[in-house]
Amino acid sequence: MSTHRREHGGTGPTASRRPAAGTDLNPVLERLADLERRSLLAEQARRQAHRLRTPLSVIDLITETMQLEGQQDPQRAERLARIHSAAGSLATELSDAVKSTRFGDGPRRQLDPVTLAADVVRAFGGEVRAQGVAGATLSVESASLEAAVVHALRLVGVGTDCNGVCAQRPVLHAECRDGEILLSISAAGSAPPDTPRERADLRLMAEAAERAAQDHGGSLTLGTDSATFRLPLASGDA
Repeated sequence: MSTHRREHGGTGPTASRRPAAGTDLNPVLERLADLERRSLLAEQARRQAHRLRTPLSVIDLITETMQLEGQQDPQRAERLARIHSAAGSLATELSDAVKSTRFGDGPRRQLDPVTLAADVVRAFGGEVRAQGVAGATLSVESASLEAAVVHALRLVGVGTDCNGVCAQRPVLHAECRDGEILLSISAAGSAPPDTPRERADLRLMAEAAERAAQDHGGSLTLGTDSATFRLPLASGDA
């Protein structure tokens, strides 16, 4: 991913051949890449916790029942207590993992989501086509929404290893319609997008982007070659 950032940093093709140096890296893309990583780590922790909590609850319930039924057998009760304790410890570890990777829970501000998304798309060398969206605002947690836009770029083939950055250039279409802001992201280039969305990391990106949209009261729709965020306008902007 670091090579991808250098290509977009405006430092020229010779930058990737020079020794690694902080001055060769585009700070905007570095910040977006950090948000992307943090978002995926948080989503992965949430996914794992969700999948494991159900079987742990079953273990907890069964051991409690067996403990009640086997009160006359001290040895058996002791073994069941250990199982119960181990399941509880694992549940605590899962909760701690989710807390340690928390993302997207920062303060919200009344911001223009179109401008935010446009800045991300332009950072990746893309273009913006906006209609009638000037001054539209939304209560935004900027880090999570920026990360969601980066995820959407990956999902349409921008900067993934299946489509090099030179082949795919992002395009953002933005408009206001029926009290919503529509942010539609697609890719234009010499080769059509061929994004393998069945890949585990891309599925995780889709989940993280969808969660961010829902956290902002909206939704994410993935088409064959596009990703569209639908976000509610602030009441005064509708």
